[in-house]
Amino acid sequence: MLKRAFVILAGLAAAFALYATAFLVVNHQISARASDVQRAAAEALPEAGDMLEILIWNVGYGGLGAGSDFVADGGKHLFPPSRRAVRDNVAGIESFLIDQADADVVLIQEIARAGPVNYWIDVRDRVEHALRDRDNVFYSDFKTRLIPPPLRLVHGQGLYSLRAVAGADLVALPAEDGGFFGVRRRYASPLIRLAGDAHWTIVSVHLAAFDEDASVRTRQLRELMAWAQREYQSGRRVVLGGDWNFQLADTDFPHTTDERFLFWLFPFPQDTLPEGWRIAADAAIPSVRTNHQPYVPGENYVTTIDGFIVSPNVDVLSVTGFDLGFAHSDHQPVRLRVRAR
Repeated sequence: MLKRAFVILAGLAAAFALYATAFLVVNHQISARASDVQRAAAEALPEAGDMLEILIWNVGYGGLGAGSDFVADGGKHLFPPSRRAVRDNVAGIESFLIDQADADVVLIQEIARAGPVNYWIDVRDRVEHALRDRDNVFYSDFKTRLIPPPLRLVHGQGLYSLRAVAGADLVALPAEDGGFFGVRRRYASPLIRLAGDAHWTIVSVHLAAFDEDASVRTRQLRELMAWAQREYQSGRRVVLGGDWNFQLADTDFPHTTDERFLFWLFPFPQDTLPEGWRIAADAAIPSVRTNHQPYVPGENYVTTIDGFIVSPNVDVLSVTGFDLGFAHSDHQPVRLRVRAR
C-alpha cells in the first residue's frame, strides 16, 4: 500500500515537473510572428481617402480607473478595488468609444479578455461591441499559455477600421529580460494597410514601460522607426499611434508626487526620428497619470506619453486629447486628424 502511494506521488511530481517545464518554455518565447495576428474582416467597407481620423486609447485592461493604484508603479495593490469598479470602468470605456464611432480607425492598447486582474470582465468583448461593423485586428502581446480559464490572462492591442483593410501584419520588437510569473511579453506593433490610392499604413504602438534607463524601449523605438522609414520609402503614408512610454511633449501640470514614483519617465529621444517625421501630441491635456495612488487632481503627476508620429507625406490637421478625469483608465484618449500630402 505504501509503495503504491509512493508511485502515485512520484507520478504526480513528474507530471507537475513536466507541466512546469513546458509552461516556462512556452511562455518564455518572445518572438512575435505575423501569424499571431487575428483578423475578422468586415465586408463592403469603403476605401480610405485623403483624410483620416484616428483615435488611440490605452484602456488599462479595465482595471486602472481613477480609484486604482498599481504595485508596479509604487502603489500597494495588484488588483482593482472591486468588481463593481471594473464594471464602471468598462462601461465608461464602451460609452466613450460609441461616442467616437465616426473615427476612421481606432487603436486600443491594453485590451484584455476576462481574467483575474479585471475580475473576469471581458473588456475586449465590450470594446468590440462598441466598435462593431469594422475590420477587426487583434494581437495578444501578453498571454499566459498552458493556463486554462479562469486563470488565463490575454492582453493585447486592437485595431478597428471603418475603411477597407488590404492586409494586416506586425513589426516584432525587442523584449525585456524579465517577465510576470515566468511569462514574458511578446512586444510587437500590429498594423493595417488600408485599401485606396492614399496608401495608408496605420500602426499601433505600446513600448516597454519598466525597463531600466529606458534601454529596451529605446531599442524598440529605433527598430520601429527604421521599419517605418522603409515603409514610407516604399510609397506608403505611415501613422504610428499609441502609448510610447516616452514623454512626447513638455508639460508642467501641478502635482505633489514624490520623484521616486517618476522612475519610468523619460523624454522622447528626438534622434530616433528620421528626417521629416513629426510627433503629433496634445500638450494641453495629459494622457497618463501615476499609479502610485488612486487619482487625485493636483496630486498625481500627469503628462503626455500617448500620441502619434507621422511620415513626411502626411499633414497633421489637428490632435486633441480628451480630459475624462482618468475615470476609466490611467490613460486618456487622443484623436488625430490627418491628410495625405
